Amino acid sequence: MKGLRAFLKDYFLIRISGLKNQTAWIVGRGILILLISGLVGATLVRLAPGFGTDERVLDPRLSSRTLESIEREHVAEQNPLTFYVRFVGGLLRGDAGRSVVFAQPVGPLIGERAPRTFHSVVAGLGYGWSTAILLAAAATLSRRAVTLLAAMAVNGSLLSIPSAVLAAVCLFWRLSPSIAIAAVVFPRIFPNAYEHFRTSLTVPHVMAARARGLPATRIFLFHVVPSALMPLVALGGVSVTLAFGASIPVEALADSAGIGQLAWQAALGRDLPVLVTVTLLLTAITIAANVIADLVLTRLGRHTA
Repeated sequence: MKGLRAFLKDYFLIRISGLKNQTAWIVGRGILILLISGLVGATLVRLAPGFGTDERVLDPRLSSRTLESIEREHVAEQNPLTFYVRFVGGLLRGDAGRSVVFAQPVGPLIGERAPRTFHSVVAGLGYGWSTAILLAAAATLSRRAVTLLAAMAVNGSLLSIPSAVLAAVCLFWRLSPSIAIAAVVFPRIFPNAYEHFRTSLTVPHVMAARARGLPATRIFLFHVVPSALMPLVALGGVSVTLAFGASIPVEALADSAGIGQLAWQAALGRDLPVLVTVTLLLTAITIAANVIADLVLTRLGRHTA
């Protein structure tokens, strides 16, 4: 009896230790990617044509002393590595710098716009995922060529339309930017969901359930969906990145005062503090979504093993 207790204790300690190590590796990898992405973003902005130019120097009313002060503002940005180290140090103290284009601190500037972007992205993900899953389920359960062809036609049409055009359509019809984001997310989710649902129907235990005459809805909910859950969870992390990426042109063209519009205007003005902060923010959100997806997949894998 004591030997069995000792074995179980050692077993669970090893499992818990392995889980902690795996979680630490996933989180550490995410932090490293976050730091590298910020440096790469700062470097790309530094190498962009027109970097260091400032529209204020074109004002003939400014004195030579003011022009020299404006030039000194950009001296610290010439070396991307030096700027980035100082920027991260300030960010750890709660200071993200000051925007050159908007002439105000970057932190409050992003804080004012973040809720609108998050609302549009979450709503767009909800609309896109729910429509894709429902249509994929309908095409799987009906097994009719007409239903599948209609769904594929809608999917192919949305897949071939650029995000900028979708944003222009939403602006013309006065629709929410979340509709355009949903239209970008849907064609990436539907074919994958349909393929996983269709493949799950050929699994032996699903075919046995169908042979026993169980209702199609019950088979789908209790056998097909669990089989397709893991790849769909992995796809969920990718869709978050896709939605936030689509929010930039959508908000810029739909005149939505969110982070996407802010990033677009900052890019036009070579506003390095804003661009690096937005890059780090979107990268952090992307990494967090993928880390959560990896942890969920790890947990699901242990339960199905």
